[in-house]
Amino acid sequence: MSDLQSTIVDVELRHLRAFHVLATELNFTRAAARLHMSQQALSNQIKQLETRIGATLFQRNTRQVTLTDAGRTLLARVPSILETVGAALTDTRGIGAGERAELILGVRGVTGLDITPKVLRAFAADHPEVAVTVGRVDFDDWSAGVLPGRADIGLVWLPAPPGVEVTPLVEEQRIALLPADHRLARLEAVPPTELATEPFAWWANNRDALTRDYATLAEYRDGPAVIGAEVATVEDLLAAVGNGQAVAVSVASIGRFFPWGGVVTRPLLDLAPAVLAVIRRSGDTRPLVAAFIKSAAKAAAEFAAE
Repeated sequence: MSDLQSTIVDVELRHLRAFHVLATELNFTRAAARLHMSQQALSNQIKQLETRIGATLFQRNTRQVTLTDAGRTLLARVPSILETVGAALTDTRGIGAGERAELILGVRGVTGLDITPKVLRAFAADHPEVAVTVGRVDFDDWSAGVLPGRADIGLVWLPAPPGVEVTPLVEEQRIALLPADHRLARLEAVPPTELATEPFAWWANNRDALTRDYATLAEYRDGPAVIGAEVATVEDLLAAVGNGQAVAVSVASIGRFFPWGGVVTRPLLDLAPAVLAVIRRSGDTRPLVAAFIKSAAKAAAEFAAE
């Protein structure tokens, strides 16, 4: 065993908990009270930790306790370590007691995409002890329920909103949805500059500028998008396009809804593909969430290789 591995083994959770409380309080009396131990016992644990990692973590004198540079470095890491270990133990206890762990997956705008069941099957194979509940969310929630806490993980098309961590999975061609009698429908492929100035269908109640600009090709025009129709479902969107009220940008997998009266699809010229990603709340270090993301990435790699 290497010296580094030996050090990691020798440092125990009780040392890290004692360090974290003292680093928060910067007072031995208050920290010992929180830990329900004597000041001498706390001091001994801190000395053991310093000895085992080979660094002084606190400067002490009769009037105050302060963190050293090494102490501040360790403090930046310790909360996430304790949270991850605590979550892992909680999950394990539940399974050991006969409870089935559960994750909630929010999906948004992925209807018809073949990778979704592949991701679910991959995770089920890796973690048969975990139940996954799939919930579809409204189009006005770009985080697929993750930010408001209704879902643990989300499966969404980018861009994702602030406050989430993103793991890209697969790419898909972006296409134009056009009324069958639209002037651009005569083209084999549509220039984004031509489509960007047309009236778009957009999701009612979704006022997020980032996603609206992405979906309406804002980088190809001057000024805001013209909204020709507000919609609540994919079916509403297709109806608005078919009725000649609007155009839209979508992904190729929307093809499962076709044929749809009055609507044609055309490729978009030189437009970067859409990216499907799995997201979680920023700072969410729960082991089951991380495990789902790992399984999803594995399934995506296999999907892309097919």
